[in-house]
Amino acid sequence: MNIIDNISADTIMVGDQILIDGDPIEVKSLGTSGDYDEVIVRGYSHETGDTAEYSLYADDFFDVWAV
Repeated sequence: MNIIDNISADTIMVGDQILIDGDPIEVKSLGTSGDYDEVIVRGYSHETGDTAEYSLYADDFFDVWAV
């Protein structure tokens, strides 16, 4: 796995591969909680092999990875 970029949560798109707390996630859907500074990320976790959901602060930064 190679880290190729670092992006803020509010720029994450479906299809991105990001690291969240060391968990490599392939983003499958994005949502909001009604709070403008929160992004809800759902995707496939390569750590657990299952679906994961994370609530992220929009201004936090996350690494983008690729194989």
